[in-house]
Amino acid sequence: MNTKFEIGRFAWRLGFGIWDLRLGGWLLGFGISLVVTACASAAPTPTPPPQLPTISGPTEIQVAVAASDFLPGAPRVPFVLFDGTHPIADAKAVKVYAFDLATPSAPQAGWGGAAASYSDYEIPYWVVHPELPRAGVWGLGVEIAKADGRTVQSQFTIQVVETIASPAVGGRPPASRNRTLATEPDIHKLTSGLGPVPALYQITVADALKSGKPTVVVFASPGFCASRLCAPVVNSVEAVHKAQPEAANYIHLEVYKSFNPLVGSDEMEEWHLVSEPWIFILDKTGKVAARLGGPVSPRELTEALTPLITP
Repeated sequence: MNTKFEIGRFAWRLGFGIWDLRLGGWLLGFGISLVVTACASAAPTPTPPPQLPTISGPTEIQVAVAASDFLPGAPRVPFVLFDGTHPIADAKAVKVYAFDLATPSAPQAGWGGAAASYSDYEIPYWVVHPELPRAGVWGLGVEIAKADGRTVQSQFTIQVVETIASPAVGGRPPASRNRTLATEPDIHKLTSGLGPVPALYQITVADALKSGKPTVVVFASPGFCASRLCAPVVNSVEAVHKAQPEAANYIHLEVYKSFNPLVGSDEMEEWHLVSEPWIFILDKTGKVAARLGGPVSPRELTEALTPLITP
C-alpha cells in the first residue's frame, strides 16, 4: 500500500465517563473505546507503529486518564496503568499513538511517541504530549513493554476542547489576594494538610506576579482528597521548594476557605477551577508557562520549572 497506514476494523460503544475497576475499563467523555487494526507501510516509518493489532473486549492492562481540560496542540496527558486494581510500576516502556476520531467509521492514524515515566510519586504515572491539532474526541492506542518481556496493548480516549475557563499557557492568571500567614497566623486555617510547610503561605499571588521571579501555584486540598493521585501534589511542591528555595515563589492555595462547614475558596472561583489538583507555573513576567493537572512528581515539577530559572 502507498499510505503509511490503512485502518482496518473500528468499533465504538457508548459509556458513562467513569473509571470503573469492576468493569476493568476506562469510559471517558463520550465513552468511545478504540478497536483498531493497522497494516504496515511499504516504506519504514518511525511513527505510528507498523502494526497495531485489533483489541476486543477487556484488555490485560487498563489506562486511567488523570487530568482534564485538554486543548488543541500538544497537551500534557498524564495517565496511570492498572493491572486490575493494582497500579503498574515496572513497565519498561510505553508508546502512545493518536487516532483522529472525527469520522468514527474511518479513524485517521496520526502522531506517535514515547510516554515519560514518573515513578517518584506515590502512584507511578506516565505523561505524553501528543500532537492533537483540533478539538474533539481522540483515541489513544497504548503499547506497553512489560517487565516480563511481553508487549501488550490498551487504549483510551480524551476530549479536546476549543477553550477553557481557567488560565491557559501564555495567559495571565488572576492577581489573587490570597490569605497568608501575615493575615492569618493560624496555618491550619490555610491548609487541610498535616505538617504544612510555612514557606508555601508567605506571599500572595498578586505580590508574586510583581516579584520578577517564577512562581509555582498549587491548588489542592491534601486533607480532603482521598485519592493517592492528588493528595501528594503539595508534597511535590514542598520537595522542590526544599531543593531550590530561592529559585521561585511557592504558593499553596487550599481548595476550601472553611473546613467546617466546607466552603470553596475565593481563589478557586477566581481561577475558574472546578477540580483539583492543579499546578500553575508562572514565568518571571507573570504569564502561565505551564499548567499541570492531576499527579505531578517532584521530578516533573523540577523539569517544568528549570527552564524559567536564571542561572
